[in-house]
Amino acid sequence: MDNEITLTATVKDQETPVDQLKYEWKAAAGSFTGDGASVKWRAPKDVKTPADYDITLLVTESYGAPDTSGTRQQNVTTASVPAVRVHNSPKELGDLSLRFLSDFADSNISATTCVRDFSDSCRGKTDERGDIEANRVHFVILSSSLSLKSVTVASSALSANMTVACSFTSKIKACDAGDKACVVGDVGTAKGDCILTGKYENRRWWLCDSHFAGKLLGSMRSFFGLH
Repeated sequence: MDNEITLTATVKDQETPVDQLKYEWKAAAGSFTGDGASVKWRAPKDVKTPADYDITLLVTESYGAPDTSGTRQQNVTTASVPAVRVHNSPKELGDLSLRFLSDFADSNISATTCVRDFSDSCRGKTDERGDIEANRVHFVILSSSLSLKSVTVASSALSANMTVACSFTSKIKACDAGDKACVVGDVGTAKGDCILTGKYENRRWWLCDSHFAGKLLGSMRSFFGLH
């Protein structure tokens, strides 16, 4: 968002030199700088993303002698470029991370729903679904606290890393056989950083992987699963 892209039209005209043609670039939003066959388009600020913008170009050729009103005949050609997709990647990735963790913090939301924004091409989706299913069996999350700390987008704009300060207070509702550290009814808190990765594919951002960085003591050690 708020970045510029260069748009260049290739025009051929057998009668009129291309530098004598009139070029008119149009878009529903954003701004153009420059004129002629090559211009720069700046995406609009403060709009909901992702968003697609159609850009069109009208090329006008004036020819022949002017009529009595001084107007020459015109030939107008219209062309368009493929829709330009605009992203505010840090915001989109931050929103995805917080939505996933907020869903996880609600024990009534299924694991499948929680991982809906994970890419099918990432193994992390399967791992995360399994960990949440195990969490739902063993814990009831009573309260949570989430605060986005950072979003770092790779220079390729195809991957990203997100860090969320996270805290989950939960009550144990079931224990595995032989787990002597587990006591049904105990309440504990997992507090640390939730580290997530993002992946850009199919014209949008997805989550790819998630893990916890922090100490899990006693009966809380299996709170985030085993991966």
